[in-house]
Amino acid sequence: MDLYLRIAAVCVIGSVLAVFVKKNSPDMGLLVALAVCGVILTVLVIPLIDVTDLLRQMMEWSGMTEDVFSPLLKTLGITLICKVCGDLCRDAGQSAMASLLEMGGALGAVLVSVPLLRAVWQMLQSLI
Repeated sequence: MDLYLRIAAVCVIGSVLAVFVKKNSPDMGLLVALAVCGVILTVLVIPLIDVTDLLRQMMEWSGMTEDVFSPLLKTLGITLICKVCGDLCRDAGQSAMASLLEMGGALGAVLVSVPLLRAVWQMLQSLI
């Protein structure tokens, strides 16, 4: 819980700093926001590793193969990356770029899920 309070504090301080810097130099305001996002993502790597380890243990316990489980993790990663980067693009005033990024992320999630869809289709065919 303490980690997330610190993250929230860094985000609030970074946002206030970005607003003040943005008044004088809009480019520097965006760089401050990018720097804060980089710091937060670096801090979140350790809890993310713990979550992926738990998910891998669940995969082993359930008997799922890597072919079925891997698309779920990849889709989660694509979603998080596109959300953060899309918001940064919107903050920079590039809403069209943010929309294209999110559309590309949705397409990427579908493409990553193709092996999972194939496995489900084969399972359904075996039931017929």
